[in-house]
Amino acid sequence: MKKKALLIIVIVAIMIPTAFWASALIKCEMLTQKYYDDFKQAYTQNTMLGEMEYFKVLSCDENTAEVYYVSKDMTDANVLTFKNNNGVWQQISWETIWSASGSASGVIYPYWWHFIYGGL
Repeated sequence: MKKKALLIIVIVAIMIPTAFWASALIKCEMLTQKYYDDFKQAYTQNTMLGEMEYFKVLSCDENTAEVYYVSKDMTDANVLTFKNNNGVWQQISWETIWSASGSASGVIYPYWWHFIYGGL
């Protein structure tokens, strides 16, 4: 009986964080689909960034948005924060999350495994 109870505890301990992570991924995917046209070229406001492979909208409301961009050659990833000014999204901040050049080595939730790209 103890083994069965321990097994249930272990399974629950794994499933709860996995459920939270999966719901965060689903939320980002839904936001990305909803705001795709708004942010697909918004990174070009920052002349320091090159071509992007893809992006994910981490959060967005009517006033601000955080968007995670991964570069075309997978050498870096950045989170750009935008403010909505009369229907136009304008970049207000920029943070490099990870970079293969070694200038950043952070992790972004819920895409925690992406930091591995920076080490390749």
